[in-house]
Amino acid sequence: MIELGVREGIWALVAILTLYLVVILLRLAFQRRGPAEPADIPAAPRTLLAEVPAAEPLAPPAPPEPELPPSLEEDAVSRDLLNELEIQQLRRDVAQLRTESDFLRRELAATRRDVDELRDAQQASRERAEYPRPVSPQHSEAMLLAGRGIEASRIAEHCGISVAEAELVCALARAEEGR
Repeated sequence: MIELGVREGIWALVAILTLYLVVILLRLAFQRRGPAEPADIPAAPRTLLAEVPAAEPLAPPAPPEPELPPSLEEDAVSRDLLNELEIQQLRRDVAQLRTESDFLRRELAATRRDVDELRDAQQASRERAEYPRPVSPQHSEAMLLAGRGIEASRIAEHCGISVAEAELVCALARAEEGR
């Protein structure tokens, strides 16, 4: 069995519409050209060449009467009207372009702000990579004592923190000194 999906159906519809458009355009093209022979000239009877008597040459068809040009006044009015319509269209286009330009400027400014914020955040994260001084007074005092080289067990007793915390503070202090 042949299974047709939506995509195939759409393509079939496009093909049918294209074929229809081509037929319509061909009809319009042949209507503009007009008939191959003018309707005024009667068709010659079909006979054999031997039976055809010498005939008088047919007179060429009369040229069509030239169309009268519109008056100068009407021509000037239509040109002024066309110019005015064109000016209005150009004004609308300029207004639309200004609107789009303003939108793009705002988008660019927002993008620049975002890039600046990202740059600041990146710079701040680089600065945060360094060990910040502890905020709590216990740990601040522990950092000072560790900087002086006091043992972790004595720092833990003096500051009221666990020995593990004191060892961590001592390791951080040594790491800062090594920089």
